Amino acid sequence: MKIISIAGQAALLLLCSVVLAFELELIQFKFKLLVVVIAVLGSALAALIGSAVLLMRYVHNEYVPTDLPILMASCILPMILTLSNLGSEGIMAPNLYDVSTDVEDPPKLVYARKMRSEYDRNPDYPIERAAQQLAAYPDIKSQPIAVSARDAFQLSMYVSSLLGWSIVNTNPVTGQIELRSKSKFMAFKADMAIRITPVDENNCIIDMRSAARKAERDFALNARRIRTFFAGFNAELRKRQMH
Repeated sequence: MKIISIAGQAALLLLCSVVLAFELELIQFKFKLLVVVIAVLGSALAALIGSAVLLMRYVHNEYVPTDLPILMASCILPMILTLSNLGSEGIMAPNLYDVSTDVEDPPKLVYARKMRSEYDRNPDYPIERAAQQLAAYPDIKSQPIAVSARDAFQLSMYVSSLLGWSIVNTNPVTGQIELRSKSKFMAFKADMAIRITPVDENNCIIDMRSAARKAERDFALNARRIRTFFAGFNAELRKRQMH
């Protein structure tokens, strides 16, 4: 029983260390996924073995310390949180790291090109994966909006701020807003660009692109960001039009 307790505490300590290392960027990105898998599976294995031993003790009416069931539940929690953060779409997501509403002329990551290091991904959209993106996310496409480009620009900045994204560069002339974000899961960093193209005085087209800075696979996070932005934009637009 003491071994189970020690193993459980060690697993939780490892997970806390991993979270801290991710936030402080003490682990190179290429090792992050491996570390997460080891930490999550390790804690889940400790929980599984510990729970089996606890069950046997309950069946045989043997003494069980009250803190051990709590420890076992804590050990299984990381797997539950990981699966809930990724969701089924994230787990089954294709091998993509850059998603754009316009794959033929994607918004350019001007600021990211200046700030990304040699260890980061190339900020150019991977056109060779465009067909794969279109097949995986047919709903990710340019959005025609019945408002002026100027109003759409201001509203896009407002919605981005509500979502907690950092606005790093704006260009009202070209109608482009560049942003950065960091996911809660594994602290994935992404560069984003929103482009507003005027059609006439009262209509425009909004395009958005979200690209992981280092990841080879984004677990559908980029597509999720784009959907979240347009959902927030349309909700805020409806709210303003009602007033």
